[in-house]
Amino acid sequence: MKRAICKYLFPVCVLLVLVYGQECERGKVRIEKVTNAYGLSEGPHWDHRTQKLYFVDINNQYIRRLDPATGVVTSVYIDHGPVGVVVPVDDTTDQLVAGSGKDIILVTWDGDSDDSQVPIKVLCSVDFAQAQTRINDGKVDSAGRFWLGTMGQEVNGVAASNQGTLYRVNEDLHPEKEISPVSISNGLAWNIEDDTFYYIDSPTRQVAAYDYNPNNGTICNRRIVFDLNNTDLQGVPDGMTIDADGNLWIALFGGHHVIHVDPKTGQVLRKVKIPAENVTSVAFGGPLLDILYVTTSGFNLTAEQRKATPHAGAVFAVKGLKVRGILANSFVMMD
Repeated sequence: MKRAICKYLFPVCVLLVLVYGQECERGKVRIEKVTNAYGLSEGPHWDHRTQKLYFVDINNQYIRRLDPATGVVTSVYIDHGPVGVVVPVDDTTDQLVAGSGKDIILVTWDGDSDDSQVPIKVLCSVDFAQAQTRINDGKVDSAGRFWLGTMGQEVNGVAASNQGTLYRVNEDLHPEKEISPVSISNGLAWNIEDDTFYYIDSPTRQVAAYDYNPNNGTICNRRIVFDLNNTDLQGVPDGMTIDADGNLWIALFGGHHVIHVDPKTGQVLRKVKIPAENVTSVAFGGPLLDILYVTTSGFNLTAEQRKATPHAGAVFAVKGLKVRGILANSFVMMD
């Protein structure tokens, strides 16, 4: 069953630490730095219930939460392993489900203060124990099922090919293989009609679409709806979200940009330059879901890259796009 759009709107005043402006086809777009620079910031998720933004700092093993009203970021350290994705658990105020290493874990944390030791419970595991893989990106569908994928171990910044898998985890906590093999499982999105699933395996530089059945969570009829190889854009597609018009917003890792793509035509509608080379993911947030939050990576940069992009690793808020996103879902667990 599809989730209802949030009924209550809350005033938001974003703390402006650093503001960038650029001209886009639809007028002035503002890019605001809203957090400090961290390591490999990823997986933004807007929680409409609390009006907070969750994201992860993968290699430093933190789950972080931004309160846009105050600019305060609180963090919890996860000693279980690298954290690839985090999503709130439905109908709770202090529980999160996260992908850490090859495990899906339940984290109990209210998010109100920093913490280095919180209760963690392993719910299930993916891939076989000896696999040199870890969980990367993931999202929850309209029925509360957790879709998340793995990627191969990185050596000198390059992940081993075809070692990963995209899984679907239902409320019974049994992972089902959906797409395998993949190399770097990344961006996921569903359209507002809930009949199409979009997916990125980053090294392919393509966005694939599948017919999607929201009743049982099955996908079929794969086709390519966007191919970065047919453009002059640099980098690889990483995280992704979708707006209410059905167009995709794709982070380009190594490409300095977020691109706005029409999946029906494969056309790049516009480009938004971000003050970081490695743009990792995107999510709409704010009371009206009209702010695009963008995570970036400051991990493993050369001295030259660090000098050129001193704010790499920060989260940025892009305003003035004149589009709105779709409400993000939280994970549904059995009682």
